Amino acid sequence: MMKKIFLLFMTALLLAGQSAAGEAAAKQAAAVSAPAARVQAGTRLTNIRYGNSAAKLRIVLDMTNEPEYTLVRESNDTRLVINMSGIATSLKEAPAISTAGIRDIILGAYGSDTLQLIVDMDAALSVKAYTLKNPHRLVIDIQKEYEQESSQVISPGLNLIKYVRADSRGMLTAYALEADRSRFELELALAGDSISAGRRSLKRIAQDNHAVAAVNGGYFSLDGSLIGNTRINGQTAGTTYYQRTSLGFMPDGTLKLAPSEYYGEVDINGQKVYLSGVNCPRGENAVILYNSLFGSYTGTNEFGMEYVIQDGRVLAVNQANSFIPAGGQVISVHGTARDAFAGVRLGDRVTVGENFGGELDAAANIIGAGPELLRNGQVHVTAVQEQFPADIIRGRAPRTALGIKADGRVLLLVVDGRQSHSIGATLTETAQLLQKFGAVDGFNLDGGGSSEMVVQGQLVNSPSDGGERPVGSAIVALKK
Repeated sequence: MMKKIFLLFMTALLLAGQSAAGEAAAKQAAAVSAPAARVQAGTRLTNIRYGNSAAKLRIVLDMTNEPEYTLVRESNDTRLVINMSGIATSLKEAPAISTAGIRDIILGAYGSDTLQLIVDMDAALSVKAYTLKNPHRLVIDIQKEYEQESSQVISPGLNLIKYVRADSRGMLTAYALEADRSRFELELALAGDSISAGRRSLKRIAQDNHAVAAVNGGYFSLDGSLIGNTRINGQTAGTTYYQRTSLGFMPDGTLKLAPSEYYGEVDINGQKVYLSGVNCPRGENAVILYNSLFGSYTGTNEFGMEYVIQDGRVLAVNQANSFIPAGGQVISVHGTARDAFAGVRLGDRVTVGENFGGELDAAANIIGAGPELLRNGQVHVTAVQEQFPADIIRGRAPRTALGIKADGRVLLLVVDGRQSHSIGATLTETAQLLQKFGAVDGFNLDGGGSSEMVVQGQLVNSPSDGGERPVGSAIVALKK
């Protein structure tokens, strides 16, 4: 009897042990499988697909549940990073795609439940991300083609327009100042108080002239001398050998775009000598005219001769670096050009004759640059006729241009370029932008790293040099 009770007791203990071991094993198994069960029960990315058109790329991420995500823009807004946590996937990579505006789409996995989708774009394109249900999806819309335009009144009679466009060519950003000439005077301002003072930043020029706004002017040399047929208050400021489009401020108050070709001569003792240039460095065998726009002194070396002219007569004869009297001129000669002046003496009568061409010679103020871009409302680019180099004729770059509207208002246009937010414009595209903003006539000003716009003391655009480039002149808007 006791033996039977003992056997029953041992059996019960054995069964109890097995039960406890089984329960422990079950708990251990549950502990091991729980993370996997949680991942399987969480959100999964099952597929990535695209909807692609000329105007928009749609990226669709198919999910098992509504996803949690963050969206970040990097690299000047040209890289889109979508971070997704608590999401697993068996996908190894995003499907390949070849489309304008998009360089690459990359899917990355970090751990068992963190994903990252990276979209590298050619420009800072407009992006919209959102989720949809039934079924669950994360959708990213990238607008490859769009136009945005906004306008701001700076002051009555002066409006600032910002224009952004994205298409198969890339993104373009431009700014246009629209000035009512009944409220604002437009003038060409030298960088310093004189040409010999050298170049200045556009901000500095605007500040020195108390201008509400300004854009860079025509072409210039590194020493600040102007390259273009330019006249300020009746005095020649700069010249060029080429016949190129210039803007004339006519006696009747109108603005006129026309070809200008500088011609200058000196009549001394009955002998005529042609001028090689005005207010620029004197080269070999050259005859250069200096006036008070250049500065107080010519700054020339001792290898020439100079004749100071006041009231039509020779006031002084020097070898170099002559003083330029107010209202007077200095004729500086070098090399073979000296022969014509060999007999000149103090008091001799001298006549200086200058002409800017039949259409613009009556204008007291002339801004020289070129080429012409717009004529009578139609694109009319004359870069070949005006003998501009090939890179300017065909290239895409930052641009500055001036347009005249039918009602007389003036457009000052600056196009950013050589940057992710703006690819720049060709001359034809610049003409089309002037046309879009309502200009009927227009011409090109200096561009590249010089293209800048300042409004109320602040730089509006993004110069391609990464900062302001000192320039030789500016078109300033002065409140009347």
